[in-house]
Amino acid sequence: MSRRRAARLGAAALASIAALAGAPRPSRAQAGGDAATAEVLFDQAMALMREGKYAEACPRLAESQRLDAGVGTLMYLAACYERLGKTASAWATYREAADAAGRRGQIDREQQAREGAAALEARLSRLLVEVPAGSAAPGLSVRRNGQELAPVLWGTPMPVDPGAYTIEASAPGRLPWSATVAVDPASGTATVAVPPLVEAPPPLLPAAPAVAPRPSTPAPARPAPPDAAGMPAARVAALVAASAGVVGIGASVGVGFVARARFEDAGPHCEGDLCDDDGITIREDALGIARAGTVIFIAGTAAVAAGGVLWLTSPSPRASAGARPAVQIGLGPTGLSLGGRF
Repeated sequence: MSRRRAARLGAAALASIAALAGAPRPSRAQAGGDAATAEVLFDQAMALMREGKYAEACPRLAESQRLDAGVGTLMYLAACYERLGKTASAWATYREAADAAGRRGQIDREQQAREGAAALEARLSRLLVEVPAGSAAPGLSVRRNGQELAPVLWGTPMPVDPGAYTIEASAPGRLPWSATVAVDPASGTATVAVPPLVEAPPPLLPAAPAVAPRPSTPAPARPAPPDAAGMPAARVAALVAASAGVVGIGASVGVGFVARARFEDAGPHCEGDLCDDDGITIREDALGIARAGTVIFIAGTAAVAAGGVLWLTSPSPRASAGARPAVQIGLGPTGLSLGGRF
């Protein structure tokens, strides 16, 4: 058996970390990369403890224990935590060492570890997180320093190392809450109560664009005299209608981008075609915006077509009175066709 594992910690050694750090370096009979690494870390920890550098020694002992577990390493780690002021960590590690020694039939070590834990129990600092009945919102999550605190621990004073702790609470449809509480080594139990969470305001939705009315087919215009610039009034009206149609088509493209952006807002609420209530509402808004864009596009296309018809059917300034244009419009299997003379 390794001398490190066999090193005994008497009552005087538990009271003085210098005696622990001065124990002879253990030798290992077990081979393997993890065992060798654990041995190096243990030696480094012992040297650091002799220098009083407990903050650097404790992590090395913890990693040595993880790589190659031993009751002796746990005893040293508990004593290191105690000198570092981490009373809760030391208490829990002594108890872990006592359980491990008991399973191995090491009665003396078990007794020593239980004595170490008992000596610390009266000095433990505790943190009590209360969740009153009025604060227990559906889906409430309470975290301590980022770690989820199970509901069975709400209202239970839990041993913690002295220091600052951030308590956070959140729930669906509620604004998050957080508070920081300081646990003093001599304060006994620090208490923090989670208040009722405030309901979150509904999200602001962009206003749906106004749907342009579908233009009616313009009635045939009576021949109008040429304007001052020599262009018939019908052709002026054709240019106005076509320009309005182009603007409408451009607006429909912009509305399409708005609809796409709104649809992508549902991403956090959906997995494929499955969405929660918020995701369904957002996607329905996006579809409504897309339909509005389609209506605007159809209206713009119709205005452009109407302008083209007006232009083709209006008399040219150079046309003679007896040579009016004739237009033929036909619908075939390949689409709309125009013909005639101009």
